[in-house]
Amino acid sequence: MKRLSLLLLLALLGMTPSASSFAVEEEIVVVVNQASSVRAAGRDTLRPIFQTTRTEWYGKSAVPVNLPDDSSLRQRFDKAVLGLDPEGVARYWIDRKIRGGERPPRKASSPSAVLRIVGEEAGGIGYVAAGDVNPSVKVIARIRDGQVVPP
Repeated sequence: MKRLSLLLLLALLGMTPSASSFAVEEEIVVVVNQASSVRAAGRDTLRPIFQTTRTEWYGKSAVPVNLPDDSSLRQRFDKAVLGLDPEGVARYWIDRKIRGGERPPRKASSPSAVLRIVGEEAGGIGYVAAGDVNPSVKVIARIRDGQVVPP
């Protein structure tokens, strides 16, 4: 009803809304291999894994998987989990390279590639849009409105 009222008001004012006026960001889910014993993870757990300062997790080598830098899902994930915008993320990895730290997470070209890698790696962990989840993975966290929340 509110949307209809808004559309009528815009029409009376001679304005037409764009598709993005009503766009709702799809929820991001953090996923691990289906066989993992992990049930839930918060920001304080996810951040060091995706910054590769924590390489072991529940007795396995952590294998974090990122989407490409220009992915809006990646940028939303980085903001919520790392607290960094794209420029901050780039600076972080340049600094890590100079100082000889661990390499950045593995990059996957698409959400389906993230799911395939995480589904095949015992220590795999990645993120996709909620609508992309398949049975090879399980959800351990959700990102809603820029906040990491339980699954």
